[in-house]
Amino acid sequence: MFPGDLATKQNASDGGPGTYTRFAGGEIWKGVTAGPYFQNGREALYKGDYDKAIAEMTQAIRALPNFAFLYSYRGSVYHEKGDYDKAIADFSEAIRISPNYIDAYLDRAYVYLDKDDYDKAIADANQAIRINPNYSSLYDARGSAYYYNGDYDKAIADFNEAIRLYFDYYVVYCRRGYAYMMKGNFTQARADANKALQLNPNFQKAKDLDAELKKKGY
Repeated sequence: MFPGDLATKQNASDGGPGTYTRFAGGEIWKGVTAGPYFQNGREALYKGDYDKAIAEMTQAIRALPNFAFLYSYRGSVYHEKGDYDKAIADFSEAIRISPNYIDAYLDRAYVYLDKDDYDKAIADANQAIRINPNYSSLYDARGSAYYYNGDYDKAIADFNEAIRLYFDYYVVYCRRGYAYMMKGNFTQARADANKALQLNPNFQKAKDLDAELKKKGY
């Protein structure tokens, strides 16, 4: 398997009146009761205090109960905390409020990956791809699910597409390298390991892939 940072993704979704950058910058919070709770929640998350972050985001949700982004953000905190079922519930609520919220589908797919529920991860990625077929992280998520299902050809095809859309996606080069290695294509796996290390020499999973290939003589 290729352990790695499944949370690596770009932002490209519709979670309400703005994007994460606008929320983080406070642009939409003027005169909104939820604003201070959101900012406090972000600060708590950066400090690793998940319980406080969740409590603050819950207060923000009470102030803005129909704001999909807030559920998605709290879902991400639950995911980091390892409370997968609550994370899924929050992402599902975000999707109910905003059915085209791509990042909520993506983040829920990553939770399903962590729960080893690969078919649901694929289903979420498929739905999001129908909404926006040019979002590279969706192919990374679906490719990861295919990989864990043992369908290496489909995994490689999705990783190819992720790289086409985002050419310096070093995490995906590493993932594809593992898929090639599992298929016995060590030459291509070596090329991907080298590319991942070229893009990020400190990426531990690429170093691990490099070491495994060296043991095999590649």
